[in-house]
Amino acid sequence: MAYWLLQHNPARGECGSGDWTVRRYRELITAGDGVALWLSGRDGGVAAVGTITEAPHDGLITVDFARTFTGRPIRRDALRADERFRDALVLRMPGGSNPFPLTPAQWQAVEERVPGAAPVAE
Repeated sequence: MAYWLLQHNPARGECGSGDWTVRRYRELITAGDGVALWLSGRDGGVAAVGTITEAPHDGLITVDFARTFTGRPIRRDALRADERFRDALVLRMPGGSNPFPLTPAQWQAVEERVPGAAPVAE
C-alpha cells in the first residue's frame, strides 16, 4: 500500500471525492492506496483523508475522502513540527503537481491528527 497527498487551492472553489488529475507517479498508484487532501494557502493543511478507489486511467484517479474536516484542518505548522512529516515533498516543493507521495511515517503523522481518530498504539 502506498500513500498520497492531493493538493487543492481553496480559492478555486470546492473539491472532494471523485476524479482527480494526476501528472506523475501514475505507474505507482493503485486502488486501495491511502490519500489525503491538502488545502494550499496561508492556513493550509490536511482537510480530508480517504482511499484511492480507482487506479489511473486517462490521467485521472478516483478518490473517496471518507473523513473530511475542512472546518478544522490539520495545520501545516503542526505537521512541519512533526519530525516524521517535516521532509514531506509538499512542504519542500509546494508548487509541484499532484500527487505528492507520503511515506508510511508521514501518513501516520497525519492519521494521528485526524479529528475524532483513535490514538495510534506505539
